[in-house]
Amino acid sequence: MISFALFTDVSLNPQRKLGIGGYLLVPVSFPDVEPQDIEQGEVTARLVIKQFAEISSTTLEVQTLLWALENVREEITSQAGGVLRIYTDSQCVAGLLGRRAALENSDYIAKRSGRPLGNAQLYREFYAAYEQLGFQVCKVSGHSPACTHDTVQRIFSYVDRGVRKALKQDRLHSE
Repeated sequence: MISFALFTDVSLNPQRKLGIGGYLLVPVSFPDVEPQDIEQGEVTARLVIKQFAEISSTTLEVQTLLWALENVREEITSQAGGVLRIYTDSQCVAGLLGRRAALENSDYIAKRSGRPLGNAQLYREFYAAYEQLGFQVCKVSGHSPACTHDTVQRIFSYVDRGVRKALKQDRLHSE
């Protein structure tokens, strides 16, 4: 039985409505080492990146997670009894499990406007993935000082840097 840790992060250029999503899938034991033993190159080499167009930040966060889950689903489900722990700095993603009952009870309709939520379909897909995979979501403090990093925060900071670098490189290629 192998358990996994999935780190997801995004970077967005709101003016161009262009986003980069990235994920890192590692054995759950990977974050058990000392922070100083995690090398940036080791994380960067395993980082998977995708570009998303015409997207907002909330949509990008949820779509990146769903894309990552779809890509790693076979590997995760082939390990019967394993645990999937998702690490994200997204307040939206981290709060979705807690918001499930309210969203479903309102049929994904906004209270103020009475209109369907813009990300309703993504939220449904998130809950379907949760039902299938039974993952845990762990909120990581993003952009904290390096001297305060534990191993999870260090890994996450490398994922964040890789995603931001990919967005910056795309910006350079398209100008």
